[in-house]
Formats: sequence, C-alpha cells, structure tokens
Amino acid sequence: MENDRRKTVLITGASSGIGKALAHQFAADGYDIIGVAENGDTLKSFSQEMKGKYQVEIFTIEKDLAHDGAGKEVYEEVKKHNRTINILVNDAGVGQRGNFVDIPFEKDEELVHLNILALTQLTKLYLKEMVARNEGKILMLGSVAGFQPGPLLAVYHATKAYVVSLSEAIATELKDMGSEVTITCLCPGPTDTNFFSRADMENTNVVHHKEKLMQSPEEVAKGGYNALMDGERVFIPGASNKIMTFSRRVMPKSVQARMQKKFYETNEEEVSG
Repeated sequence: MENDRRKTVLITGASSGIGKALAHQFAADGYDIIGVAENGDTLKSFSQEMKGKYQVEIFTIEKDLAHDGAGKEVYEEVKKHNRTINILVNDAGVGQRGNFVDIPFEKDEELVHLNILALTQLTKLYLKEMVARNEGKILMLGSVAGFQPGPLLAVYHATKAYVVSLSEAIATELKDMGSEVTITCLCPGPTDTNFFSRADMENTNVVHHKEKLMQSPEEVAKGGYNALMDGERVFIPGASNKIMTFSRRVMPKSVQARMQKKFYETNEEEVSG
C-alpha cells in the first residue's frame, strides 16, 4: 500500500452479500478496495475473485468488528500503510431472531458492538479526516427495519434505527458546516444474502416468500452506489420498499409491529398463534 494511485474505499463486511456487491461496483469504477471481514477464508476467496476481474489493488483485513475497539484497530492497520480512505462503507451487520427474553445478552451485545459501536467508531475516525480534507463520502448500511419496530428481531431493528438517525443527523451537521463531505444511508428491504441463515431465520415467512419479497445484493448495491455518488441522504431501493416504509409512518406503532412480526414468524407459529 505504498502509493495512493487511485482513490480507495474501505468496506466492512466486504466478503459477502451487499458488501461484496458494492466492492464490485467500486472496483468497476476504478477504486482500490480495502475489504474487512471476520472470516479469513472468505476474505481470501473475495480477494482472488476481485483480483482476477479488475485492474485495481485489493487489500484485506481479517477482523471481528464485534469486539471492543475493533474499529480503531482497523483504522490503525490502514494507517500503517499510509493509505487515504476516500470512501467508507459501513456494511457489516448481523441480526438474531427470537423473543427478546430468550436471546442471551451476549448475543445482543455482539449485535450492538457490530451494528452500532464499530460503525460509530469508524465513522468518527474517518469523518474527521474527510472534514479536514473537505473531501470524502460515507455509506451507512441501514435498513427499512430502522423505520419500524421488529418483534422477534427487536435488537436488530433498534440498531438500524440508530444507524438511520445517526446518518441523517450527521448529514445535517455537514451541510451546516458547508462541508463537501456527504453521508448516505442505504436502507434496503429483505435482500438475498446469508443474513437470514446467520440470524436463524431459514424457516420464516420472509425467506419462504423470498422470490416476492427479496432483492438481489447486486440490485441493492447498484442503487446504493448511485445514491452515494449523488450525495443522497437516505436511499430505499425498490418501489415496494419505499411505499411500505412511507405508508407505515402514519400507522400506529402497535400495528406496524404486528405486521412486521408476520414476516419473521414460521408457518407453525402462525397456526399456533
């Protein structure tokens, strides 16, 4: 990593799903990639795939961002190589299905560390540099989940509400400062990634009806990439996701919660309920 010959994007959760699809978007546009993920094997496969397809530099950092201070550790690792980060993509995130009272606190803690603390730490560290240069962009992975309560996925929805709120607040601060730096919150609906298997959601209604409900990571990444480059504050890909999100703003929260819960239930739970 000696020279900044091209602009560089740092992507967390880069080795799969939306993060990987975004990496392809950036590499196709000539950006060097620094990909962060917790699994060394998938990172190696990601690196090989990207190097075989694009004439850009691909670097990887194996890091579990659910640990205390992991965001700063990534920042320091990048610093060692004297690399300027022109774009930060906070993609890494996880969920866990179940009733709140049944999920071990340690799992909730993991979600909060990854979805909130690491994201906030990386944003703060890199935003300071971007503001000082008056150049840079940040893409936050929010979710339509951030606009409504989510029974059976309560902590995940709460963390995404944080991401949406933080993004919009920072965007206002940057505008009021007269800064050229922009922050965009990408808020997809259900997307066909390994999120659902990791969250113990394989048998839920949302997965069962994925042909109707889910977008591909590539569709989401393309829309998010364009929104980032255009400096949009919040981008919700898919007409049905937009309609659902904005229509629910006028519904009572109790009704929203009941509707959302149906997506996360299994057929057996619907019958017994």
